[in-house]
Amino acid sequence: MKSLVPYTLTSALACLAATMSASAYNITINDLQAPNAPGWHANGKGQGGEDQETEPGTAPGQDWDLEAFTLNGKKLTIYSGYNLLAGNKPYGLGDLFIDTNGDAHWQPGADNHINGKTDNSVFLYDYVVHFTKRSGFSIGDGSYTVYQIDNSKSVVLTETVFKSGSNPWILDTDKSSKDHIKAISSGQLGVTVNNTATLTIDGGTQVTGGTHYMGDLDVSFLPTGDLANGKTIFHITMQCGNDSLVGRVADGGATLTLLGAAMTTLAFLVRRQGKK
Repeated sequence: MKSLVPYTLTSALACLAATMSASAYNITINDLQAPNAPGWHANGKGQGGEDQETEPGTAPGQDWDLEAFTLNGKKLTIYSGYNLLAGNKPYGLGDLFIDTNGDAHWQPGADNHINGKTDNSVFLYDYVVHFTKRSGFSIGDGSYTVYQIDNSKSVVLTETVFKSGSNPWILDTDKSSKDHIKAISSGQLGVTVNNTATLTIDGGTQVTGGTHYMGDLDVSFLPTGDLANGKTIFHITMQCGNDSLVGRVADGGATLTLLGAAMTTLAFLVRRQGKK
């Protein structure tokens, strides 16, 4: 009788490949702001309804559209019709805010003010990717420092200029207490451009509308468990708040179940082969 080992190995590799491919996700969720007025895809498209959509009463168009978040392993990618590095005159990209335990007040209504200061006792974020090379409405080459931040009034944030539902915009490192913000990592947002009208992205979903800016960010500063807990939130907007983008990581339980089933099957087949 032929050995089952080659077939067992093939099955194991197939299961492993399936598990690995399952780690690439579109994590976009709806930002819970009503969509823009009819005339520019008011209900939005794609996962979360965030592609081809901006916020109520704001400027429509691809060049103001934050489209999607994907997570592939420890690489977070922002997809955008808005120019991530150069901005769109006169408003630049905001910092990336991260909550890892599911308690952040990211929804519209957390801070109903605009064009002023607020603080992290309002929002309860845990980390912020703070861009450090700002000049005018550009974030320069995308260099950033990652701060772990307290849920404190001493962590000062800047509001958007026009849309309170998109708050906050950036971390104010000058006005924040250094005892409440801790630099833990640094890096650079790697941006590429794709002019394909309809672009297939990580996870097999699509974004549409024309030129797409794709910003890759290394989130290995987060514990692996935080990237598969079904709770971790990412939030970003631009200074005016014209569009906001929210992503939530998938619950890794399904992937772990798949891997566990594959390993159990493999162990059974190996034991069975050993008895023959």
